[in-house]
Amino acid sequence: MNLDSSQLHVVGSLQEVPKLTEVQIDGIIGPTHHFGGLGVGNVASLANQAKQSHPRAAALEGVAKMDHVASLGVPQFFLPPLTRPHWDFLVRCGWIDSKQRFDRSKQADALKRCADESPALLSAAYSSSYMWTANAGTFCPGTDAVDGVSRLVLANLSSSLHRGMEAVERYLQFSDLFRGVEKVQVCLPIPAVDPLRDEGAANHMRFAAPHPVQSSLGLHVFVHGAGAASTGMLSFRARQSSLASHTISKFLRLPIEQTIFAEQSPEAVDAGVFHNDVIATSNRNLFLYHADAFLNGDQLVREIRTKYETLFGEPLYPLRIDAELIPLHQAVRTYLFNSQILSLPHGGMHLVCPAQCEQSAEVRELIGAWIADARNPIVGVSYVHLNESMANGGGPACLRLRMDWPASWLSDLSMSSLAKYRWNEGTSQKIKEWIDRFYPERLAMDDFQRIDFAEHVTLAVREFPTQG
Repeated sequence: MNLDSSQLHVVGSLQEVPKLTEVQIDGIIGPTHHFGGLGVGNVASLANQAKQSHPRAAALEGVAKMDHVASLGVPQFFLPPLTRPHWDFLVRCGWIDSKQRFDRSKQADALKRCADESPALLSAAYSSSYMWTANAGTFCPGTDAVDGVSRLVLANLSSSLHRGMEAVERYLQFSDLFRGVEKVQVCLPIPAVDPLRDEGAANHMRFAAPHPVQSSLGLHVFVHGAGAASTGMLSFRARQSSLASHTISKFLRLPIEQTIFAEQSPEAVDAGVFHNDVIATSNRNLFLYHADAFLNGDQLVREIRTKYETLFGEPLYPLRIDAELIPLHQAVRTYLFNSQILSLPHGGMHLVCPAQCEQSAEVRELIGAWIADARNPIVGVSYVHLNESMANGGGPACLRLRMDWPASWLSDLSMSSLAKYRWNEGTSQKIKEWIDRFYPERLAMDDFQRIDFAEHVTLAVREFPTQG
């Protein structure tokens, strides 16, 4: 394997190793959080369709998780909720004329007609799916790219009715987040056409050296679904295409030596594994995966191991979970693989798991065995309650976009817009008060046809507390 000298960072030489810091960015769960059943291949979303939701509880659960992550010393950032209902979406779908877009009586009429004739479209217009920030895009630090530029490629999310509208809104948010930060590029999504359907970091894994001072390089694994010619997928189609994954890797300017492409097992997709992060995840040298996650899984693991050890001179630490221990349906029900794996500031890794993992004796005992094993990099676990998000098929890792940032970005937040998105105790308290003020305790689908409700949740986002 040949690596250009500009990509090598030799410990002990005159060449400085750029230090990367792991950052978590969560989306605040919105006041229109509901169970629309629109998630393609998402069995929890489909099973809970049209049930009553609890937006206030959902948002407070998400805030509590961010509080906990920040308490562990991991840099935590956030993104405000997006404005819903998405009136431009309803305009483009023909439910209200653009010239009458701000006419209250026309808005009220449009909501009622859409509720009667096309409730799925109205559900999409109110969707709070932006809360699952792992789908926002795919990030690559400049240390990995051949031109040294950090890039975030926003996902087009074209597989689902309710998610494609997020792309431009997220572009504006992340452009503001990184305003004033040098050598970072926020990129618009690749074309939103079916062969290029892209769902962001939920189908991307970055491996790195076990200790960040050793190397700043990363090994990137892009996971996609089966192609049209593949067989075995009985119910659901894949939400990430192979062509999209290859296109994103080129967009990020990744060397081929640091890139691997993997295909999901059709059986896993059919069992409700709509994203890779429902069945496999990684952190530095740790690879946690289910035996049935990938097509030709043993071959893939050998390829990852070989490239990893060539790049870093260290062994990969794979944790394979066999179906006899945790069947696919149990992996999907507990969302073990959607746990957040955090790199602690003083060493070791910490799991933030959904409470459903603790409630499963098999999963709880498995995690306990990992922590008891001195060779395992996982040294601790927390169980968090995310019942509202889990009921829609989103666990701890779905709620965050993990990025590896140059440490210099955090050394002086006053030089950029990053400071106003940094999570701290003051921000947490202000947002809790805002949630208590604006969020409904319960929400039913019938509420969406009320113009007063639409105005209330629009005002809520407008009144979101800012800082900095």
